[in-house]
This record gives sequence, structure tokens and C-alpha cells, in this order.
Amino acid sequence: MHPLVMALAVVAAAPATAHAHSAEPDPVAGVRALLARGAGATTEFYGNAATDLTRRVVLSNGRSTVVGSGMGLRGTGKVKLGRAGVIASEHTRLLEISNRPLMADAAKTDPYFAAVLPTAGTLRTISAGGWQYQLAPKAKSWVRTGRAGGAAAAYGDQFLNVFEAATLRKLLSTRTRKTVMPWLKDHTTGRRQQIHSLTGTITLKELHRLSPSFREAAGTAALGTSEVSWTYMYDDRGWPYRIAWSFQSPRGVRGLGDGRIPHARLATQYRNWDKPMTIKAPAAKPGRGQAADDLADVLSAPERTG
Repeated sequence: MHPLVMALAVVAAAPATAHAHSAEPDPVAGVRALLARGAGATTEFYGNAATDLTRRVVLSNGRSTVVGSGMGLRGTGKVKLGRAGVIASEHTRLLEISNRPLMADAAKTDPYFAAVLPTAGTLRTISAGGWQYQLAPKAKSWVRTGRAGGAAAAYGDQFLNVFEAATLRKLLSTRTRKTVMPWLKDHTTGRRQQIHSLTGTITLKELHRLSPSFREAAGTAALGTSEVSWTYMYDDRGWPYRIAWSFQSPRGVRGLGDGRIPHARLATQYRNWDKPMTIKAPAAKPGRGQAADDLADVLSAPERTG
């Protein structure tokens, strides 16, 4: 199983046995320490989103079935911290569309799906020095798309930015369950660690109020009562390890792009906090970025025209 898939499922984990000389880690103090020393991490992410696009087709045996179209995404990246939060980020994102012809038909009258189609493939984004840069699928040169916060490249798909003090405090204050994993070795870094896992829910409207990076990505406050379920994992030092979100909602709920995305999920893994991290702006010319380049774009998607 992909290591991030586990974070997207609702998992009941048995409490771990006590580890010698271990103390309860403080996730707030852990993040503050990382911010103070300007730490950075590598990231991996994995997610998918279903759309409301369906079509009934007749099979070769004469029976009919309903097919749909969705999006899968995965990739890697980096984040660099400063005292105020994420000051730079980098993202390499691969988007795959299932049943592309169905989405292409919908795109004739739907501006959101028309904007999604060109983003299929590998999209690279960098936020550094107060600017955002983008290398579109199949493009040969970078463009500087405009002013943006340092978190912009990494948090268009990942709605939850735990490096923002208000966002982290809200998640910690509203968690509904906590589990502690056994001490295990991370197969990527080789470090023996214990992972603490919190779960809860937060409304998109509340997240919009608290989180500057979510406001920047979503670009709207018309989120109604829609909410996301979240899981936040941190290690025995209180350092972020993994964060995942998911939402599932009936069609037509205000704030979910006119029901275009009835459910979606995404998890981001953080590693290598101990290693030096630098993120540099690429050589680029001013230009226009993709009209839709992350999951948050559906929240402010224009109305359908057909």
C-alpha cells in the first residue's frame, strides 16, 4: 500500500506501549522551533477527486453501466520556513484524468473543466521572494505568474497549513480523537520515531477565516457550511509528519464549485527536517499561469453555462 494512502483512510490504531524516557511531545513548540531556525522539509503528496460527470454506456454484452470521470494527483516538493511561516515552496505535481473524453465533452459548456484539462501532466510551481513561478505541462520555459506568498506553491491542493499559528491552534483545539503509534523506523530516513495522530473536522468557512494560504488559494469566502475531515500526525519531537484532509458532500452544496467535486482527499508527508533546505526562484519571464492549477480552484469556480 502507498504510504500516504494509509493517512487518507479512517484507521483505528491501538495505543502504543510506553517507550523508555519518552515525554509527550508539544506540536506547537515543535513547529515554533522549526520556524525559529528556518528549517525546511521535503514533501510527498497523493490525492484524488471525484467529479459529478457521469454517462451511461452500453457494453459489448448488451448491458449498460454508468462511467464517471475523476482526477488523481501525486508529486513531490519542498517547503522552507521562516519566523512568519512558509517563506518559499516548490511543487512538482502530476495530474491524471480518468475518462478524459467525458470531461472534454463537459468542458464545452463548463469553464472549470475546460481549465482543468490543460493541467493534465506534470506541472511545476515555485513560490519564492514574494513571487510565484510556473512551468506548465509540456512547456519549455518558466513564467512568473504574479505576486504570491511563500506557501502558495505547496498549499493549493493541501488546504491545511500547520505552519500558520492560528490554523494549528484551531486544529489542536477541535480534535476529536488522538492515537499514538508504536515506535517504528521510518523507511525513508532511517530514524526511529513515534507518531502521534490527531483527527477532527473544520468548516471551509472557518479555515478561510483563519488561514492566509487557504484564502490565497481558494480566493472566495462563499463556502457555506461545507467541512473537511482532517488527520494531523507529528513525531516524538512535535515536528509535522503527515497531514491529510478529505471531504464528502452531496451535490449542490454551496461552496463546492456547484457540486463539481462531490468528494476529494489529499495527504502530504513531511520528511528530512534535519537537512539544509534552499529554494531558489527560476529564470522566468512574466506570463499567465494556468486558469486552474490546484484543487482549491473548484471552490471559486465560475458557474456552469449549460
